Amino acid sequence: MRYVVLLFLVAVVALAGYGWLADVESTGSSGLQSVSQRGFAPIRLDSGPFFTASPRHFKAPQVQEVLLPKVGSSDVSWGAVGRDRSGNIYVGLSESYGESRSASMLRWQPDSQNVESLGNIMQALKQHQLAQPLASQGKIHSQFVTAADGLVYFTSFDEEGESDTRLPTWGGHLWRFDPIAKHWEHLLQTPEALIAINTDGHYVYALGYWGHVLYQFDTLTGRVNKTEVGAVPGHVSRQILVDGEGHVYVPKLSPAGNEQGFVPMLAELDHNLNVVHEFALPEYVDKNMSSYRGIVGYTTMKNGDVFFTLHKGQLFHLRAEGSKDEKLQKIGFFNPAGEANIPSLFSIDGEQFVMGASRRRGSVPEWLIYETVSGTTVSYPMPELDGFLFFGTQVKDESGAMYLVGQHISTRSPKVVRLTFPE
Repeated sequence: MRYVVLLFLVAVVALAGYGWLADVESTGSSGLQSVSQRGFAPIRLDSGPFFTASPRHFKAPQVQEVLLPKVGSSDVSWGAVGRDRSGNIYVGLSESYGESRSASMLRWQPDSQNVESLGNIMQALKQHQLAQPLASQGKIHSQFVTAADGLVYFTSFDEEGESDTRLPTWGGHLWRFDPIAKHWEHLLQTPEALIAINTDGHYVYALGYWGHVLYQFDTLTGRVNKTEVGAVPGHVSRQILVDGEGHVYVPKLSPAGNEQGFVPMLAELDHNLNVVHEFALPEYVDKNMSSYRGIVGYTTMKNGDVFFTLHKGQLFHLRAEGSKDEKLQKIGFFNPAGEANIPSLFSIDGEQFVMGASRRRGSVPEWLIYETVSGTTVSYPMPELDGFLFFGTQVKDESGAMYLVGQHISTRSPKVVRLTFPE
């Protein structure tokens, strides 16, 4: 490991001349119920697989575009990507325009490079006799997460009729998918749009807007619980976090004492959805909170620690264990050049290195590598990502290749790329 650190620092020095651098309806339960503590056992899920870092990882990755079939009127993937236990990659494609919009799901097999269509949301709602006339579910915005049961969970929603204070007309849905039987199961319908998802293996958490409403689904019993964490009108975070101890973290925005502005905190909730701590998060602010995306990227390390980025590119380290005073550490702007959009984070080894793709206004995209021991970051220009609007991901396949999903800026069509580090 010392050898790897030395190689990294040598690379940093060598690159210095180039500059340093972002009401509930459920088909799986009988309404809202308290979640029982008995038998609760969080399963530490990380962002692996992990590999020993080597010199080939200390340079910009190679970019391979995954060729996608034309599916309906899909025009973008809002960071909707995940993997199952067999290493298959799932991608959600969204439709932004048209009548009766319906997001779709694809599965890509890295070994065979075969792309398979798995259906769409409105089809699944009709099969479950839940479709309403003129209804739409145009977005899969959440990632796909695999819980301890081996099933793949994700959410859908539609924006029709929403305003900064009004919920969307068609609300949201929580789903799970059996990778072997290729079966969709509808778990929950909500009045809120469900934009983000995460899991500790036992429970699946989904974030709804407005108000940062947090839903919890028990994968063993089908029970559902929820709480409203709180947010300002028109704002929603694009990600929520779960640490290695099974605690979930959601931004909480409370009115200031003088009723001018708000106080941003990061709320830590246990598996009973009790707030056990709140961390000051003064960087979580913007003049227009309706367009502020909150937590945009994260990656979970081997020990359950989480590194995450905010909308403007600040990097934070959330420790799974330790005292509350030391649990949340602000590192600063991930990109040493300053503010940047860094929605995708990865770690090669799950211990010492955090990587991410960065976009800055007026600059070509960059690949960033942060070394946790020295606190140094090195950047590489990645012109291959120019013209690509990519969103929050943390997904890798069995070979360690990383995935970015989003949209071709010129063609307004979905795009998926695979990042590799050849020998």
